[in-house]
Amino acid sequence: MFRLIEGGKHHVPTKTGVFQEAERRISVIGYARLAARQAATGAAIPREIRYLPMQIRYAAEALSALDPIPDDYAHDRYWPAP
Repeated sequence: MFRLIEGGKHHVPTKTGVFQEAERRISVIGYARLAARQAATGAAIPREIRYLPMQIRYAAEALSALDPIPDDYAHDRYWPAP
């Protein structure tokens, strides 16, 4: 009659998880769509987004190099924003 509550499990942060969070953030800003639009039409990627994927991946490299990786690595304070 007992049930395991998922929130009670301790999640160990991994490098893979950090890089997945980085790619999720890049996907959310729509960078792939903007890059495809630029390639197809020549319309420039907006300045505030142009270098953001590079900055996000840099943050992921820095976070994944920490020992230990912070449990709250997905918190906005660790990531650049447009």
